Amino acid sequence: MAIKKRDTRFPIKLPPWHEKRLIYWAYCKATTKTQLAQNTLQARVEANADQIDAMMLELAQDRAMSLSELQKEVLESAKYTQLDKEKEDVEEE
Repeated sequence: MAIKKRDTRFPIKLPPWHEKRLIYWAYCKATTKTQLAQNTLQARVEANADQIDAMMLELAQDRAMSLSELQKEVLESAKYTQLDKEKEDVEEE
């Protein structure tokens, strides 16, 4: 799978026990630990999307701000740089 322009990389740390099992699991699935970790992380985020959205909405309400304002604040504090690129992708479609 090729990395799309909007995809980003970030380092993660795993304890040795988890890394070894990830390597074993990837081997059994005939893939790399990186690809398996990427797929697993994406699946967990997707599986928890409704809960994440509900927590963000509750937090926004607690702070008396809109959800979009909170989302922008959170992404800016995380130095997320894909916002402009995402807008360009939507405009191109």
